[in-house]
Order: sequence, then C-alpha cells, then structure tokens
Amino acid sequence: MFKRLLLFAWIGSMTLLIGCEGKQGEVGPKGDPGVAGPAGPAGPAGEDGTGSGGGAIILSSGAVKTDTSGGFVTGFNDLTPAEDSLFQSSAILVYIKSQDVYWPLPGLVLFGSGATAAGSEFTFVHGIQNKTFFVELFQRGWSEEKLTSAPDRSFQDVRVVIIPGIIAGRMDAEILKSYEKTIAALGLTEDKTRLTKAFKFKLPKK
Repeated sequence: MFKRLLLFAWIGSMTLLIGCEGKQGEVGPKGDPGVAGPAGPAGPAGEDGTGSGGGAIILSSGAVKTDTSGGFVTGFNDLTPAEDSLFQSSAILVYIKSQDVYWPLPGLVLFGSGATAAGSEFTFVHGIQNKTFFVELFQRGWSEEKLTSAPDRSFQDVRVVIIPGIIAGRMDAEILKSYEKTIAALGLTEDKTRLTKAFKFKLPKK
C-alpha cells in the first residue's frame, strides 16, 4: 500500500511539472549574417533610348528653288547597304523652311509678306531607286487663283528627318509636327546634319 501511494504521488508531481509553463527566457543576441548567395542571371537588355538619336538622321538641302514644274527633288545616291536598310524601315519626315519657320509636310507653306504674300499646299513622296534615296516635293494647290500651273517658290531650306520605325512609333504625333521639337526629342544637333543634292530630273518611283 505504501509503495502504491509513493507511485501515485510521483505520477501527480510529474503531471504538475508538465502542465505548468515557466517564465520565458530572454532573447539571445543576433547572429552574424550568412554568406551572400550567388548573383542571379542578368535580365534582358532594354530597348534603345532616343536621347542620342537612336540612328536618326537629319538631311538638309540648303537654300533652293522649285523646278519648272513647281516641284523639287532632293536626296543622295550611292547608298551603302546599311543606309538602304535603314531608310527602307524608317519614318521620313519633311519640313520646308520659309519665313524663318519650318513647315511640316504635307501642309500649307507661306511665302513672302505684305503684297507679295502667298501660300502653297505641299506634299511629298520618297523612295529608293538604284541605290539613290530621293524625296520629291510637289504643290497640290496655291493661293494665286489665276495661275493654271504651280508657281515658282523659294525655300530657305528643306529638312528631311529619317527616324528608325521602332523609335518613331514611340514618339508623340504632336511633337513630330514641329521640326525643333522632333530633333530635341531625338537628341540630334545641327552638327550632325548631312547635306543632300538637288536632282534636275524626276526619279521613277516604286
């Protein structure tokens, strides 16, 4: 009987020890950081920015006049394969400078002032033929109502901006209406301008 009581007393004391929760100890000091793992794989390359032009080109004719048909053809020949490929896949923008203003084409261009003030609506076509890049301007209308054929016009300059298609597609159409805003957005400067030549003949178009 005495042994049974001792056994019951021992079991009871163990139950108390298991059922009671003691006071939580203090948190130990922070351990040293582990060794850094290996670097992850490089991400995909980003798209080309437009800050350096991204391959865009400015062409300039300088001061010129329309031909006997009231139009004008400019460009340059002996294209390299790289230039041919670039021009084939690029947006071509044309601006006529008159009255110290760059007028975007197609659209109205004003000339002269006062009694000699006049205006013409110009448009253009462009293409590549026999390694020659050309831009042809022609008049679709003019302010001189009595004239039956396109009048002579003088330009301070004809600027052609060639923009790779992937870049032009990301640009705001409103910016492209302004020559100054367009070249600023492309990061182009006047020292990068290339001179073109005037052609005295009409080039066949594709």
